[in-house]
Amino acid sequence: MHTGLITFHFAHHYGAQLQAYATMRAIQELGHDCQVIDFRLPHTTQSSALFKKPDSVRALASNAHTALHYGAMKRRYDRFEAFVAEQMDLSSKRYTSDEELRREPPAYDVYVAGSDQIWNPYIYADKQFEPAFLLDFVREGRKIAYAPSLGVSSLPQPYDGQLRDHLASFSALSARESRGKELLESITGKEVRLVLDPTLLLTGEQWGELAAAPARKQPYILCYFISDPGEVGQRAQELHQRTGWPIVQLAGIRRALPGAETVVFDAGPREFLGLFQNAACVCTNSFHGSVFSLQFDRPFFTAMSPKEKAEPAYSRIYSLLSRLGCADRIVGMPDTAAAEAEMDYDAIHRKLAEARAESAEYLRGAIEGD
Repeated sequence: MHTGLITFHFAHHYGAQLQAYATMRAIQELGHDCQVIDFRLPHTTQSSALFKKPDSVRALASNAHTALHYGAMKRRYDRFEAFVAEQMDLSSKRYTSDEELRREPPAYDVYVAGSDQIWNPYIYADKQFEPAFLLDFVREGRKIAYAPSLGVSSLPQPYDGQLRDHLASFSALSARESRGKELLESITGKEVRLVLDPTLLLTGEQWGELAAAPARKQPYILCYFISDPGEVGQRAQELHQRTGWPIVQLAGIRRALPGAETVVFDAGPREFLGLFQNAACVCTNSFHGSVFSLQFDRPFFTAMSPKEKAEPAYSRIYSLLSRLGCADRIVGMPDTAAAEAEMDYDAIHRKLAEARAESAEYLRGAIEGD
């Protein structure tokens, strides 16, 4: 099958680019051609620019920080651009609006609406669904979804009706979160499969092929935080005191972590992978930070947001780690493992292989029309 994938593939965000690559490669591993439809919304492109439009205090602060660390930030920018250009099979035409897609749609047998929060209307500039990610431009061919997220726990009117109309023509639906599955089933009346995030469709060995090894060869504690680290930051300090290993901070937030020996600002996707692959242990509050710790068999601790703690059943990190039997790596829960506790990666990978096979089978059947 000639397959076209539409998702967030160009944003300078580790999870976005790696999930897009993973979905594309997983489809290719099933024996089908797959191109990433090169759809880039202008306001999203601006958010990934080296310097932001100076229209807010936050943007001005970001630009000042970029100027201060210009060399590293420019390397990071170039590495994200290179990853898309070198690793993704892109459509021959680039599109910057749904109107362009509808006027001259790319031709495929199957169209895949991919992962990430592509179905969250609140993240777009006009607070409306982006029709392109709901495949409204498709004239002929089967429409399927692999692990899209609504990013919300409820979807009020008129969004529910709009989504129902858009998804009526889809042949197969899936979601990456249990709450998303429930919402989509209630809105559409269709069966929705719960599947793994695309980054888990590939193995650690496959990701290792892309990893760029860091210059540091000695053991280190990798810290990757996308928000205030809280309790998991304290766990990093505890591990540092116990082992003597230095803390290397991969900049997810621009604020340096107290006690960090090194802050890495210039990592692109390949460097991101290499830092996880070679870490002695990891502390993170990022979902994909947890995913790549698992992929590379790294001892790790992670955290949930206060909202996720209140409703862990709706948390994708809790859902994943519970499924794999290692939810005790979540800091701040009653059963959090001790800092020195080891992880049974043989058992984890047995469960992960089973879940991966189930998700890959859904994807195969959706593409082939089984």
